[in-house]
Amino acid sequence: MKKLLYIFTLISSFLLAGCTSETENLFGESASNRVEEAMENAQKILIEAPNGWLMKYYPSSQQSFGGYNVLMSFTAEGEVTVSADIADPSAKSTSLYRLKEQAGPTLTVDTYNEIFHFFSDPASGVGATGLGMEGDYEFTIQSATPEQVVLKGKKTGNIITMTPMPENETWEAYLTDISEAEKKANYILYTYTLNGEKYSVQKSYRTLAISHEVDGENVTEVFSYIQTKEGMEFYSPITLGGVEVSKLIYDSASGTWKSEDGKAVLSGETTPPALLFANGGPWFVTYDGMSSYGQQTVASTLQGMAASYPGQTLDYLAIAPTYEVVDMVFGGREGLLQLVTSTSGDDKVSLTLTGYGDTVGVEFANAGILDAIYLFANFSPVTFTVEPDDPVNPTKMTLTQVGNTKNVIVVTNQETPFGYHE
Repeated sequence: MKKLLYIFTLISSFLLAGCTSETENLFGESASNRVEEAMENAQKILIEAPNGWLMKYYPSSQQSFGGYNVLMSFTAEGEVTVSADIADPSAKSTSLYRLKEQAGPTLTVDTYNEIFHFFSDPASGVGATGLGMEGDYEFTIQSATPEQVVLKGKKTGNIITMTPMPENETWEAYLTDISEAEKKANYILYTYTLNGEKYSVQKSYRTLAISHEVDGENVTEVFSYIQTKEGMEFYSPITLGGVEVSKLIYDSASGTWKSEDGKAVLSGETTPPALLFANGGPWFVTYDGMSSYGQQTVASTLQGMAASYPGQTLDYLAIAPTYEVVDMVFGGREGLLQLVTSTSGDDKVSLTLTGYGDTVGVEFANAGILDAIYLFANFSPVTFTVEPDDPVNPTKMTLTQVGNTKNVIVVTNQETPFGYHE
């Protein structure tokens, strides 16, 4: 047995010795060397693009804000210059970048860049407080060629592509064209038509929320897009009625956006009630926005409430049709009353109170604030004609009561205190 084991050990040693060069050839360089070579190749590709790169950037793991055009130019010395369509077309910001090994070759913009870090700034003013747009500044390099660099956001997991900017086009001109194209898409509500079927659409940032029926239930799906010079290009295709649509191209003749085969059409909704119900609100009611008819009622109402709330007044009053509430802030406390909205024709809206609200809202109602709210909503419908100050993206709406033209209320979607004054 000992002899057999000795012979086996010798044979194994010879076999291992004989396979050494073959094993090295089979597996090549070490993983660290391969990553180092990949980073060197990626940097060479990044810095050799004559006019930099167009990055199609999607912040947020759910692509909640849509996509953005980010232009980037890299130097061998580790600097990156950035422009983007969230800033003025002429604006540029330069900072440092680095290629490093972090579970694969990684590109990071690792010193503060005023434009690029807007997407990851928790205090940007866009998105939830303390979170911002939740964008990436570190990306795993999936592949890199002179024609395309594919990245994956380390935080979001979003796939982000970069392609060379055309040499004959300035960055400022490109971003100006993007801005002009987006002005055409300055609606809040749309209709998406496919094979004769119509779907209601609401836009928020660069996303389209499309409502449709699935197995008898109403479902809303959100599709994120990036604005291009030609129209909208989607992160993931819109799939409805068994048809996939990856882009919608603006058709200047009809003022609509169409799929490449023309079968799907996106058109903006401009009826005043549609604009009022859209997420451009809430719509703030102000004392100065009321006709004298309403001002007299408000003065009487607030004087009556002074006994219950000495020294306090109405801070804010807003109609939020999308959320179906009347929102009040009185003496620094917020209260809500439930609201039902309906439309008739192309220019009329009716507002009705249900009799329900939260605890503070009911308290205010019992204290007498209803007398002021009755100007625009009651327990039976109050109907108004609606006139926007802009047919596409209004900031003010003039409501004139049907049957009582003395009652005129101008509301605004700009946050404005009620501003009562004697």
